[in-house]
Amino acid sequence: MADIKSMADPQFLREEELRQAIEMLFFAYRDFTSEPDAMLSEIGLGRAHHRAIYFVGRNPDITVTQLLGILKITKQSLSRVLSQLVRERYIEQHTSTRIAANG
Repeated sequence: MADIKSMADPQFLREEELRQAIEMLFFAYRDFTSEPDAMLSEIGLGRAHHRAIYFVGRNPDITVTQLLGILKITKQSLSRVLSQLVRERYIEQHTSTRIAANG
């Protein structure tokens, strides 16, 4: 009689293997972000600020609407983040609703 396990397609993972992979992704992400989080915290910023600065730096003429689409956060959250970044001169926001990296 053939062993059912040996007949299974090796491209498909079992539930336990999937759970282990998800856990490994969690721990990798946690370890990958812990040091930057600490550095950001020292200057009063968080991940949302970092993501906004990154995408504004990559797309200097990005609109607020475009940034909202990329970050998938609420207008209220983005407003809080952008207000602080503008106030602390990390970015500039122009009346046309376009924002740009400062420097």
